[in-house]
Amino acid sequence: MMPTARPRTLGTHLQWPLAAALLLLCLVLGGGQGTVGDALCQALAAGLVILTLWRSETEPDARLPRIAWIAALPLAVPLLQLLPIPEALWLMPPARAEIAQQLAVAGLEPTTRWTLTPFGTETALAWLLPAVAMFLAVLQFDATQRLRLVAIFVAVTVVAIVLGVAQMASGAGSVLYFYDRTNSSSAVGFFANRNHFASQLVLALPFVLIGTAAWWNTQRDEGRNALLWATAGVALAALLILALALVGSRAGILLGMLAIALSLPAVLAMRNKRGTRRLMAAVLGVGLLLGVQFALFGVMQSFSQDPMEDARVRYTQLTLEAAGHHAPLGTGLGGFRRAFEAYDVDSVENIYVNHAHNDYAELWLDGRGSALLIGMALLVTFAAAAWRHWRRRGAATLEKLLTRASLIGLLMLALHSFGDYPLRTTALLASAGLLAALLARPRTHHRTGVPLAHAES
Repeated sequence: MMPTARPRTLGTHLQWPLAAALLLLCLVLGGGQGTVGDALCQALAAGLVILTLWRSETEPDARLPRIAWIAALPLAVPLLQLLPIPEALWLMPPARAEIAQQLAVAGLEPTTRWTLTPFGTETALAWLLPAVAMFLAVLQFDATQRLRLVAIFVAVTVVAIVLGVAQMASGAGSVLYFYDRTNSSSAVGFFANRNHFASQLVLALPFVLIGTAAWWNTQRDEGRNALLWATAGVALAALLILALALVGSRAGILLGMLAIALSLPAVLAMRNKRGTRRLMAAVLGVGLLLGVQFALFGVMQSFSQDPMEDARVRYTQLTLEAAGHHAPLGTGLGGFRRAFEAYDVDSVENIYVNHAHNDYAELWLDGRGSALLIGMALLVTFAAAAWRHWRRRGAATLEKLLTRASLIGLLMLALHSFGDYPLRTTALLASAGLLAALLARPRTHHRTGVPLAHAES
């Protein structure tokens, strides 16, 4: 007997459009830091969180799963750091004892909160909202709604590639660059940093590769339409590979190659894989041919510099040194720049270092043990969820597609964070929230009795 359809509430009608608007706004306006665009994204995210929690409490079919509690963990760090602590504990770090002495000379007393920079920590709390909102909302969506959000992400990425080509053609100082501090004369899309644009391209690549193969795997007997869509998927994958080469990010190129390698097992694991090997060979062949033909010189230039000579290595060393002086409490989220300046005695004039270019080192400075424990909890939770759904038999093909592509994307972000700070941008942080939610089983709505995708045998 077909399940009885439940009436759709106002919250049901509003939630997906609101989530789609948030993702679009984050991708277009959230490529820098501390901008008006970030504030708009955070305000919209707050509204989406309220709507999602309200639906969870008032609608039985929209009850959030148990995995939703994980969203509270990253929020707990800034909330705890804003609390007052005993003065004896506050004075434990050597750096804080020195700060207290300097304040005493000026006739001032320190405010004994855990964080040294309350405003920066409050800003970090707001900065987390888009990721939390996307994560919680997507947990309430079915597989089709999730796929549409992924389609928005890929579509905006394609638009960003076109914008990046126009930026390179127009040169430095063009109005097509949205930020004052940016990689001028490079393709940055909607970002301020070309490495972060490369991260967006890498995140889109597994979805396009696996999605194209999955489409061909299930629709190849449909005639010309299936061939047309498969050809479009091959062209899109080739465009992403070419764009990675044109951007010239060393990390982006390496992570892109790794994302392709990790996507292959997911494609070849499909049951009916007749022709998928040839399709993947076409994707890689066209993409690599274009990359070599149009961007080999730029790629070789990007690798000509020894990575060990990069300033990132020195930034990481200084960050870890500062973290030792601020142990065991850390500076508090948002305290990196002021703490780093005290140890960067050899800084070059006009060089602005706003992050450590190693997010793990920066989190160690900001949060020490609390950030480490919560980071490990997040890692274990998502790894367990991904492993469980990756191995689960009988899952819908669409569900496995989203899960495996999302896992690859999150891994790429985690690896990129060793040499940069992609998750410090609203755009990539919201994208990470989307990908994290895709690791959980989609909600099954009972409006129809038709499954969203054909189950694998």
